[in-house]
Amino acid sequence: MPTPFARTPRIRDAAALGFTSSLGPFSANGITPGFHAMSEDFGVSFVAVQQSLTAYIVTYALFSLAAGSLSDSWGRRPTIIAGMLLFAAASVGAALSDTLWTLLCWRFLQGVGAAVGQVVTQAIVRDSWSGTQAAAVNGMIAFFFAASPALSPVVGGWIVLHAGWHAVFLFLMCYALAIALFVYWRLPETLPAAERVSFAPRALCTNYAHGLTHGAFMAGVLAHGVLFMGGILYSAGAADYVIKVMGLDVDGFGWLSIPLVFVSFAGAWWSVPLARRLRPKRMLRVVALAIIVSCLSCAAVCASGRTGLIVFLAAPLLYSLGMALMRPVMMAMNLDYFPKNRGMAAAIQQFFVSGSFGFSAAILVPVVMGSAEAYALASACCAAAVFVLWAVSMRLRPQALHKIGAAETMR
Repeated sequence: MPTPFARTPRIRDAAALGFTSSLGPFSANGITPGFHAMSEDFGVSFVAVQQSLTAYIVTYALFSLAAGSLSDSWGRRPTIIAGMLLFAAASVGAALSDTLWTLLCWRFLQGVGAAVGQVVTQAIVRDSWSGTQAAAVNGMIAFFFAASPALSPVVGGWIVLHAGWHAVFLFLMCYALAIALFVYWRLPETLPAAERVSFAPRALCTNYAHGLTHGAFMAGVLAHGVLFMGGILYSAGAADYVIKVMGLDVDGFGWLSIPLVFVSFAGAWWSVPLARRLRPKRMLRVVALAIIVSCLSCAAVCASGRTGLIVFLAAPLLYSLGMALMRPVMMAMNLDYFPKNRGMAAAIQQFFVSGSFGFSAAILVPVVMGSAEAYALASACCAAAVFVLWAVSMRLRPQALHKIGAAETMR
């Protein structure tokens, strides 16, 4: 049986959880370098192929709602393993697809399987740690996790270049099976059988109704989802941003992805120390304002007609840095309101994160395509919405914590 997590978080614990939760975003972005080839093979437009990403993300978001409650009933480990096996089977089907409609069906099933990883790992963190320790673990997970959405187009581009887009799905199958084996042998169960709850539909609906009508929680998860949306815009639109805006080829995704990895690493590493120095609530306000100013400045530079690698990278890098600083603290604070239903709370939080990715892919990317200025302005608007929504959440937070008899651990 795997060894339980240590009371004091360790880097290897965060690495294990980061690896377990990494498949979802890797699968979303890893296939994007093959979109142009897929559109030629299927005889459809690039925009039509782009909707395969939307299909995956929408399913991923919707099933996230069930994944958390399934883990509250069945346990964390069995839920993750079942999801990974389903994802692996769907990846084989996607690799063998010969029409766009067939691919869409398999991408739907991939979304169902991938949803469990990121949702259940959030619940595992709150099962095992609380307060600043939970935020620290989220930060360390983000440190390892950041490589997944940023490097996946690089890995996918290399595979597409040498073996074709079909091989990307075979790679994803191996990835999912590796996670399933890792969870079986190494990841401990953090929810004892005595603490599991019934998966009765009535109780499930009651719990979700409570979560979805909880003011402080909903304002917080909306803020977290919109924050993610402003950053993932550049990954959802990577095929456009790298090839059309930056003017690079299919093997040039590293010029965007690798710098994003480094700033995400830096933000995740500095998140908790900065929160301790400024205090979490003040730190989140300061960083949100800094993101707004930075993105508006980048949009102004682009509007002036200046181009070049530094100009094109400024907005995505500055936004991603701020996002990496904010997310670990926000995630921990948002799960404070439901100590007996953390899986459900994590599921709702992940639903809005995944939904924001789907909104980026389906709505924002087509709107901003081809314009670095439009990308930067969209990110600035997201940061402004985050600032307002988080302010609402913090205003409602004291009363919400008092109602459940919980002390404030994030001042």
